[in-house]
Amino acid sequence: MKSHLRGSGFRHTLPAALKFSALWFVLFILTPPILTVSMMLSGFVPSELHRDVWFFLLTRMPLLVLAGIALAILTTTRVAGPMVLLKRAFADVEGGDMDRRVSFRQGDEHLREVETAFNGMMVALSERADSRLGPGS
Repeated sequence: MKSHLRGSGFRHTLPAALKFSALWFVLFILTPPILTVSMMLSGFVPSELHRDVWFFLLTRMPLLVLAGIALAILTTTRVAGPMVLLKRAFADVEGGDMDRRVSFRQGDEHLREVETAFNGMMVALSERADSRLGPGS
């Protein structure tokens, strides 16, 4: 039997992480300055604090941008990783690899049933294929 396909690899999940990180971009990078400026313009922030607010936005926003990008990559990679792993496993099976098995990361306990079901399905398919070929094949 071939080795288990373990993990999904950062290089495989990064494209998915970048694609789905737009939500994080909006939440962390666009929302704070838009809300702050609108609060300043509507009078919720006293005018004597406007200078401090602008200073905060100009000095802290780069840090928030970096934190948002890091969080976007880490969280979406965490979600995209198992999906990329399954996609690669299905592609291998489609290519004729009936010995393909999956093994999710230890932290992906919520996916243990999917792992067990996929691996059980592959065992059943392999046994069916072997029984059709006969004992002499």
